Amino acid sequence: MKLKYKILWIEDEPDSIERPKSQIQRYLEDDYGFECNDEDIVIKDYDEFDDEYVYEEQGQKRVKDSIKDFDLLLVDFNLGAKEQTGDKLIEVIREGIYSEILFYSSELQSINEKLNNHFIDGVFTSDREHLEDKIKKLIKVTIKKVQDVNNLRGLIMAEVAELDIIKEEIILKASSKITNKELEKYTLKNIKSSGESNHKKAQQHLNNIDTITFASLFEQIGFVDSNKKARTLGEALDKLNITEPVTKDTFTKPYIDNILDKRNKLAHIKECDGLDEEGNSCKVIGGIPFTEKKCIEIRKEIKQYKKILEEIKQKLDE
Repeated sequence: MKLKYKILWIEDEPDSIERPKSQIQRYLEDDYGFECNDEDIVIKDYDEFDDEYVYEEQGQKRVKDSIKDFDLLLVDFNLGAKEQTGDKLIEVIREGIYSEILFYSSELQSINEKLNNHFIDGVFTSDREHLEDKIKKLIKVTIKKVQDVNNLRGLIMAEVAELDIIKEEIILKASSKITNKELEKYTLKNIKSSGESNHKKAQQHLNNIDTITFASLFEQIGFVDSNKKARTLGEALDKLNITEPVTKDTFTKPYIDNILDKRNKLAHIKECDGLDEEGNSCKVIGGIPFTEKKCIEIRKEIKQYKKILEEIKQKLDE
């Protein structure tokens, strides 16, 4: 599962869902450690949904692949005499929507009757009064269905790669503010001393330091790895006297311990049977218990460092 949780909400009266929307965002972020910004909850009326996500092929309505971006669909069934939105959507659901779907209306019994007539599995229903609670329960179901060891491995690998891109952007900005190629020299000396594989290449770059740029170093895949980027960023903070939101000491080692070490363990160590912090049986990877609590903790750590890096980047633009 990715760090972002995305919802497509089909509702003709957006003002009526402002409160549950904000509560659901807070629930996903605070309770589960996901990112769920305003743009991650996409609100459309039925016509907008039909225009953007549905196409017709050989007289049959089908959904576009972009619908797969969403983890959950929430649909106002709209059982008024004027418009039977739910009936229209049911035709499309049977042609390729595999995300969890929650239909809601003030007339819950009528929804259930109509869905029973169509024999559709995997669809949930709610009245408006209990909508928020039902959405939260369904979110928990969707998370548990995909929250396994391989998904956690994929999440942290993908997110560390994204954090690396932000670190590169920061380093490029910082290097333009630090004279005499001091930051480039620091990075190359760090690489040179870390092992034999890149020792010779790092020395060659040091010999030609006047022509070396971080852009060219980053183009060499794997040469400046995640660990070296973290150390270089910490050194940049020190040389530029940046103390907020972090200093070199409060960023470098904690980032390596909390993010990179976990990434390395999840990437390279086989899972085995073990115990969680309460002594319950669970899968363990390199001392990391695979529990819901640990998954939430890892997601929150990634979010925290993403926020820190974005703040540093903004500071360098000032």
